Amino acid sequence: MEKRTIAEAAIEVLKEAKQPMTAAEITQVILNKGLYSFNTKDPRAMVRGAIERRCEGVDRKNSTGIRLFKKLPDNKYQLKA
Repeated sequence: MEKRTIAEAAIEVLKEAKQPMTAAEITQVILNKGLYSFNTKDPRAMVRGAIERRCEGVDRKNSTGIRLFKKLPDNKYQLKA
């Protein structure tokens, strides 16, 4: 398995899907395709956290300066244009 971050796996999933997805949907595809090996009981929370740290309009104390995602009103995420 190629080494990638959770955020990189989420980007790959969203690029392939070509539509917004929820954190649960993104997580399921990551697990199904073996894009990331989680060492947690709650991979969905890890995916959501990794996305929201890099999400436009979401300010968290651990946010990064690079905004790669956009959160939509229906709690779905898409890649930032």
